[in-house]
Amino acid sequence: MNGRIWAYIGTAVGGVASLAANIAHCYVPPAGAPAGWSPEFGAVVSATFWPVALFIAVEILARTAWPAGGWWKLARFGGLLPVALVAAVVSYRHLSGLITHYGEDRLTAIAGPAAVDGLMIMAAAALLASGKHREPALAGPPAAEPAQSAPALAAVPLTELPRAINGAIPSGVVR
Repeated sequence: MNGRIWAYIGTAVGGVASLAANIAHCYVPPAGAPAGWSPEFGAVVSATFWPVALFIAVEILARTAWPAGGWWKLARFGGLLPVALVAAVVSYRHLSGLITHYGEDRLTAIAGPAAVDGLMIMAAAALLASGKHREPALAGPPAAEPAQSAPALAAVPLTELPRAINGAIPSGVVR
């Protein structure tokens, strides 16, 4: 398998892990929750939004043939940055809270979510690097082609046909 396929696998695995952790964290009862507590529907739906939004933003970035220019760079990276930062913070906190709830130690709860985020960053970078729609490089002056000598033409003597006074070719002259 090539790197692009692995990048999609990494995106899928990271996305599923992020979605699962975000949703599972919604079901962790808060301190002092009454018996039979369950999360609100909106909390579960909003937990799925962050990784999905990040996936969509990365796909837009990777699959669009963006024109060159500073404003286009600002539009694409200025749009991706807030989505990526918010998704990373929210998903990190959800996964860290879930790991803590499962009884893991503090170091695991701090470092564990970084593996998911690192996988997603690596996969997104690989998709961008291997995409068909890369920003065009600035072209320099065209390379000079080596001079080729044209084949020599046989010298053909040109003689002017005799003309009458009015410019017409006299009869009997073969053209």
